[in-house]
Amino acid sequence: MGKRTPDGARLVSSPPTQPGVADGAAFFIAPQDGLAQIWPVAKLEQVGADDQHCLAALLGAAGMADIPAREQAVALVAEYGTLSALLLAASQQEGSVRLLPESVRVLLILALESIFRLYRARLMRGSVLCERPALNAYLLALMARDKTEQMRVLFLDTANRLVADEVMGRGTVDHAPVYPREIVRRALALRAGSFVLVHNHPSGDATPSAEDISMTGQIIAAARIVGLHVADHLIVGKEQVLSMKEAGLL
Repeated sequence: MGKRTPDGARLVSSPPTQPGVADGAAFFIAPQDGLAQIWPVAKLEQVGADDQHCLAALLGAAGMADIPAREQAVALVAEYGTLSALLLAASQQEGSVRLLPESVRVLLILALESIFRLYRARLMRGSVLCERPALNAYLLALMARDKTEQMRVLFLDTANRLVADEVMGRGTVDHAPVYPREIVRRALALRAGSFVLVHNHPSGDATPSAEDISMTGQIIAAARIVGLHVADHLIVGKEQVLSMKEAGLL
């Protein structure tokens, strides 16, 4: 039967990954049967059919006719690979998605924002450190395709619930400026008990660099002075999230 969520949905698993690395793709839930009844699998290409179902439904909701919506869904998923990649491309106006009618692009961007809000709401309900599957999926959706480095900080309360998720630095393809004092000052303003550092590698390789390790040490030292704890430093690659703590680098 396989593992299921509390509401009965099936969890999709994947092969084990190296220590400290989590594969966010392992935590996406299979689509509900109701959607398959609206957009029959037999009428769509089998490769990426689940994403095509969802996309065709979104295109139809935006006013596109049945057959054109299905044909467009097949073409777009073939171009971008996944629905999540397409939604991110819509928000960044990349590729042929920018040629879609404005009503369609707006709906796709709203769908993406709704996904992010759902993830954040879930992370605010319980311990972020105990919700690694949801956290990894959220970070991959949010940062994996970003073409420049960004440093995000997840500020946590004393129960490790998410208080705020904020971008504290944006940079180039291989560097994002980070100011330890600013991160500590913001944590104190939010009355956070600890925080998780997160940054992406646009190259797609989540392996931490010597600069990543050094910068983490500086932030830990600055936080320790005022009694704050750095719970982890997560590095987001193209398909995986590496935990420096789990990798023994924190």
